[in-house]
Amino acid sequence: MKQLAFFLGLCLILTKNSDSNYSDCQENQYLCASNTLPMNPRLCIDLTEVPCYMYKDFMASIAGEKGTSSDEFILSKPDFTKWEILFEGVSVEAIEQRFFESDDFALMPIIGISLEQAIRFSEWRTKAMEAELAELSARERAAFPRKFKFRLPSADEWSRMRFLRQDKRMMKQLDKIAGKNRSAFKLSRSELMKGHDRISDIYASKHETVGFFNLFNNVAEMTSEPGQAVGGSWKTANTAKNYQQLFDYTGPEAWLGFRCIFEIID
Repeated sequence: MKQLAFFLGLCLILTKNSDSNYSDCQENQYLCASNTLPMNPRLCIDLTEVPCYMYKDFMASIAGEKGTSSDEFILSKPDFTKWEILFEGVSVEAIEQRFFESDDFALMPIIGISLEQAIRFSEWRTKAMEAELAELSARERAAFPRKFKFRLPSADEWSRMRFLRQDKRMMKQLDKIAGKNRSAFKLSRSELMKGHDRISDIYASKHETVGFFNLFNNVAEMTSEPGQAVGGSWKTANTAKNYQQLFDYTGPEAWLGFRCIFEIID
C-alpha cells in the first residue's frame, strides 16, 4: 500500500532544506505531522480533504488486527450507496470492489462516512503516528511533540485558515507535492475520476493565497459539532468563499468529507 508522506515528513512552512525530511514550522517548537500546514504553534490542519487512500489504510489496519468479518471492519465501511449518486451506471458492488482492489478512487476525498467513522479514523491516525514515531531514534523523536492528537476541527478552527498566507516558494512546493502524488497513483488513468463533472481529486483547486486545496467547491467538511459542516461542495458551492458559512447534514452524504486537525498538546 502506498505511503505518500502521510505521517512523517516535510513540514511545509519555512522549509530550510527541501531535501530534508523534517523542518521547523513558523515559530513551532515541534514539527507538525506531514500533509498538514501550521495555523499557529499548537494547531496544524490537513492540506487537503482526507483522501480514500488514507481511509483504506485505516480499514486495512482494522482488517489486519480484527479481520474483515469483524464488527469493527464492517462498521468502518463507507456507505457506498452514496457513491452511486456520483457514479451513475456503476453498481454499488462494483464501486466497492474498485475501492478496495484498485487505486481508481485513491485521491478522491473519502465520502459516504459518518461523524463517528471520521472520529474513529482520527483516533487511529493518532495511534498510527505514535507507532511511527516510536521507530525513530531519540534525537529524531525529540523534534516531534510528546503528546498530540488528530481530531476534527471546530468550525471556528477551520475558518482560521483565512488568516494564513503562503509565499511563492511554498506555493511551488505544494504544486510539486500534488503532481508527485497524482503521478504515483496514476490519476490520469482513473476512468471514474478523470474529468468527473462533480467531484474532483484532492489537489484539484489550490487557494490562491492560503495554499490549501479544495476549500469551497469539492466536498463540504465535517466539524467537531455534530450535523455541522463547513467549506462548500459540488452540490452546494460556496461561491463567496465564506470561511464561516455552515452546512447542515444528518448522516453520510455523497457531498460530505472532512480534514483533520493535528493538535500539539505537549
